[in-house]
Amino acid sequence: MRTEELIQNLAAQSGAVVPKTVERRAIAGLGLGFIVTLLLFMIFLGPRPDLAQALSSPLVAAKTVLPLLLGPTALALALRAGRPAATALPMLRAIWLVPLAAVLLFVLAFVTTPSGARLSGLIGHSIPVCLPSIVLLSGTPAAFLFRALRHGAPTRPARCGALAGLAAAGFATALYSAFCTEDTPLFYAVWYSVGIGIVTLAGAVAGARFLRW
Repeated sequence: MRTEELIQNLAAQSGAVVPKTVERRAIAGLGLGFIVTLLLFMIFLGPRPDLAQALSSPLVAAKTVLPLLLGPTALALALRAGRPAATALPMLRAIWLVPLAAVLLFVLAFVTTPSGARLSGLIGHSIPVCLPSIVLLSGTPAAFLFRALRHGAPTRPARCGALAGLAAAGFATALYSAFCTEDTPLFYAVWYSVGIGIVTLAGAVAGARFLRW
């Protein structure tokens, strides 16, 4: 049997099964993982005291909204990637709107910030907290997503793992943003992206190893 025929047969057979197994496991696991992550967040970080007031600013709210949009979009793509022959081209295109928005916010902040304050805005004061927090908060949701995706049949395991990491990082970064007091896009558009990128890369490496079938 040719590889293409095998994939088509698996897709036909898994059409009713995979959504019931992988998707349900992923949603349930993500929910459980997020509860654990939320507990860790509350114990070690916690929301900033002026969170409600800060979120009234669109530029501040964007650092929560953008990764929060990234999470479910990447999750849907990861689940599709766990099904043979599944297509998700429109959603793949749509997900790029999030980094595009981050780039536009960075450019806006760069143009409107006095030249003498740009470097301090970029460096901030919390990089040693920001990056490890995003990576660590992503760990539990990512682990549960991988556990669910192992019940699927991704034809591109590295890509599937990267999307799972991206989804976990999106949710974790949105949660971390409730603690972070770095409110300029000069900071969060860069360093949040770096943190998310680290988790996504780790997901790709793990996917290539653990999601093969």
